Amino acid sequence: MHLKAVPASTDTCFANVYGKKSYIWLMGKAVRLVVHPDNPQIRSLKQAAEILTKGGLVVYPTDSGYAVGCSADSHHGIQRLYQLKKPMKKFVMALLFQDFSKASEYAIIDNYAYRIIKGRIPGPYTFILPADYHIARKLDVKRPEIGCRWPKHPATQGILEALGCPLVNSAAKLDETQILTNPDEIYELFAGHVDLMIDAGEVPINPTNIVKIGNGSVEVIRGEFS
Repeated sequence: MHLKAVPASTDTCFANVYGKKSYIWLMGKAVRLVVHPDNPQIRSLKQAAEILTKGGLVVYPTDSGYAVGCSADSHHGIQRLYQLKKPMKKFVMALLFQDFSKASEYAIIDNYAYRIIKGRIPGPYTFILPADYHIARKLDVKRPEIGCRWPKHPATQGILEALGCPLVNSAAKLDETQILTNPDEIYELFAGHVDLMIDAGEVPINPTNIVKIGNGSVEVIRGEFS
């Protein structure tokens, strides 16, 4: 299969800090945007947001590894993501937020939960919270609880800012045995399933701490809580 590289921007170059220019890689269906891992180009993140708004699926880096997601406001995108992950017998999805402003539309965050969460975000936590009563209508799934994250990775934060709504997020793998950190391998796996990949280089897998908050108590499901 022929691989074609096209400069994403003629005036953008990382030669001094990253050692290469930003490129769009075109192979088959998916577009691949290579960005700086610490200072990703806003233009690329806005392009990702535009695709998500139209119901697209995007692979992007997070502070816990690469993930695949869609806009929480897109019924079509949600259905595509569910269908993509359906072959896996067990998979976890969570909502990624930029701040608290949208979180209360999906989860019930009382004063106790707010105090617990506020000082720990953005950071390596997934908080399991009681789901809002209208969650079935919003996400096409009935569940009493929902996972909420406020990621720290600059690319994820930039996408969320440009998108203006949460991301429905799942780890970038199609099999429970897969442990993928190399962007070339991830792109090869998802190129025929998603519309775009934000490539920030190698991203290690650092599973988030999972903390359940409810009824005035905290339960650590995975990892630690401090």
